[in-house]
Amino acid sequence: MSRLKSIPLAIGGLVLMAGTVAAFTALPDAAAPGLQKATEAAGKTVPVRAVPVDAPLLVVPAVAPEEAPAVDLPDAAAHGAAVSAVATAEDTTPDTNHGADVSAVAKDNHGQATAAEHRPADAGKPADAGKPEGAGKPE
Repeated sequence: MSRLKSIPLAIGGLVLMAGTVAAFTALPDAAAPGLQKATEAAGKTVPVRAVPVDAPLLVVPAVAPEEAPAVDLPDAAAHGAAVSAVATAEDTTPDTNHGADVSAVAKDNHGQATAAEHRPADAGKPADAGKPEGAGKPE
């Protein structure tokens, strides 16, 4: 009976030792850029465990962010700004509900007018719309 109890204990001990060995192995090469970035962000050495001396340190060159070109946005893009302006402004019509005023600006249906301008003249249902020929229960 005591032999049966010792086998699982021995296997558990081997698993723990293997995990310990795996925890202190060298870091992969792909970890170097992330470690460098984390060290700079944290202001202290990362990782806390010792890195082997022979591990190569990869220095990533600094890349300047590209400036986005100025773009003229359509009137529809200003919809959120218009709603926000009405919502944060003082109520100019105290006899009505301020929420209703904001809702009216939010429900301004500018998108439908813009879509109608860009819709082709021959737009409509497709000629073959409807149920497919072989639709129904399988035989």
